[in-house]
Amino acid sequence: MRRVLVVVFAAAVCAVVIRVSAQQGQRSAGSAATQSPKRAWFAVNVVTIKRGSDTAWRDFQKTQTIPMQQKGGVKQRDTWQSGAPFGDGATYAIVTPIEKFEDYDKPQLAARTLSGEALRAYQEKNASLTVSNHMFAVQDRAELSVAPASMAKIRGAILTDLTVLPGHAPQYEAYVKNDLLPVLKKGNVGGYSVSVTIFGGKAGEYHAVQYFESYGEIDKGPIPTRVLGQTGAQALNAKLFPHIAEANRTILRYVPELSYSRRPTT
Repeated sequence: MRRVLVVVFAAAVCAVVIRVSAQQGQRSAGSAATQSPKRAWFAVNVVTIKRGSDTAWRDFQKTQTIPMQQKGGVKQRDTWQSGAPFGDGATYAIVTPIEKFEDYDKPQLAARTLSGEALRAYQEKNASLTVSNHMFAVQDRAELSVAPASMAKIRGAILTDLTVLPGHAPQYEAYVKNDLLPVLKKGNVGGYSVSVTIFGGKAGEYHAVQYFESYGEIDKGPIPTRVLGQTGAQALNAKLFPHIAEANRTILRYVPELSYSRRPTT
């Protein structure tokens, strides 16, 4: 039997993209069924910082990295943290939009906005605070998403990573759209969004995020169980299992002080 595993944030982080997918979740609602929805792309940088460096790294982000990103034309940034409270709290994910891949023909952002001693000092400071980083390129599935309420104050999210079996992507997406989303909407979900890794991860890797305004939402139990009862929720899950090879789940905390512009709350 396939199991849902609780894993560290590094294995699940691609899904953090979804905050903008949720904002845009209704944008294709008026399109004809035969039209392909416009996809949004995001870069997800997974950063593991050195133990004991959390305060220094956050200050570095606030005083140097974020101003550099804004100066360099990065329109928005969302930051999520693992270990909230479960998982590896030394790992963060920074999500920024990809306007066009042509931008990657240019030098890295730090080299475009800094030079000489300032560039060297920035790179050395960044290296002194971090253990590793890994970049993913992900694409939204806005038609499979439910936008958070306009005044919602997102505190965190339940992240589920799924590896869909080869050839089963259409069936998985149909399940989310036709079976799962109606239940989540009936259960007044605080927001739900889906994305898929295109570059930098495994093929068939989907990510679903259920947003919440309070950790107390978890105490209420899964929405499908609340709406359908235990038997109905099991029947709903049974429709999913034939299409997935693996599912991993973790909790993320949104970090507003390390984010700017549009957030998952607007």
